[in-house]
Amino acid sequence: MAPTRPARPSAVPLIPTGDEGPRADASEAKGLGETRLGRLEGCADRFRSAQAGMSRVRWGMIGCGAVTEVKSGPGLYKADRSSLLAVTSIDAAMTASFAERHHVPRTYDTVAGLLADPDLDAVYIATPPASHRPLALEVARAGKHVYVEKPMALRFGECQEIIDACDAAGVTLFVAYYRRAMPRFLQVRSWIEEGAIGEVRTVRAVQHQPPAPEDLSPETLPWRLKPEVAGGGKFLDMAIHTIDILDFLFGPVTGVQGIASNQGGLYEVEDTVNAVWRHESGVQGYGSWCYVAGEGQDQVEIVGSKGRIEMEFFSDRPLRLITAGSVREVDIANPAHVQQPFIQTIVDELTGTGRCPGDAASAARASRFMDAVLADYRREKGF
Repeated sequence: MAPTRPARPSAVPLIPTGDEGPRADASEAKGLGETRLGRLEGCADRFRSAQAGMSRVRWGMIGCGAVTEVKSGPGLYKADRSSLLAVTSIDAAMTASFAERHHVPRTYDTVAGLLADPDLDAVYIATPPASHRPLALEVARAGKHVYVEKPMALRFGECQEIIDACDAAGVTLFVAYYRRAMPRFLQVRSWIEEGAIGEVRTVRAVQHQPPAPEDLSPETLPWRLKPEVAGGGKFLDMAIHTIDILDFLFGPVTGVQGIASNQGGLYEVEDTVNAVWRHESGVQGYGSWCYVAGEGQDQVEIVGSKGRIEMEFFSDRPLRLITAGSVREVDIANPAHVQQPFIQTIVDELTGTGRCPGDAASAARASRFMDAVLADYRREKGF
């Protein structure tokens, strides 16, 4: 396998791990980047090498849960030069049902069986986070390209293991931070690059939600709120998408300070988080996430020297560009299958016809941000 495109810029230093506390300044982050994180420097090119002669990507999929039904699964066979050839999950009946409804020709009872299929080029891991590391390592050892759901793993250290394994196996690693390819976020990036709001000064992210009905009882608690399965709560499950997009827009975070707590008492993991950070570009950020609030709020505000951009992050309500007393609203609907545009970029990169906007280093940075903010709370709770 040989690179087919120009080198990407080197990965920049990341913030410290949770073991070192939730706070880091740029000099501390840089020091870590030169030592423990040195292997991430420039590694994106090794991950982003297209397979020689590949004209079509034939996918296997591990897991047939809710995310695969509409968000991701159809994108694997609807993207150009892409087909979903085989599926497996821990539930044979669910596997068979998914295959029948989505016209997938092959099913396997085990992961090992699927990975032994010589016709598969890449494997999508659509399982809860606790299984991401072991499954990604298996896929890499089998010589298949890896596409894993976010977060890449439970902790940054596990992300590094996955990155190293893919590097050693000579396969490409992608993580499902799919908003990087969604049209509404590309429009926001275009406004910023065009200077529509001048120089960006700061960004504010807010996500407040009342508890969902299933959050109210231990008997109905979803896996996303179980630390042994998800690694954290809704902050880790949802806010990590926001942090990844801000990395996409403004570059890596070089310093972060945060506080997390559980104020509702409904479950073990965090339900309220506040954080401040700065990007290498100089943009400052602050965020508030509360999942036991009385009312819902979803907003990202990007403030520049000549105006601002307002948007709801988790909906497709109109984007607002506000400058010099004028307000421009742009309505961009989400795709029917929200991961399909991102999957298309993966296929393009693997076939040597394009480039995916996400890489292993940026995905690892998102997990490291979360580790830093949640470090004290995890130590307090013992997970």
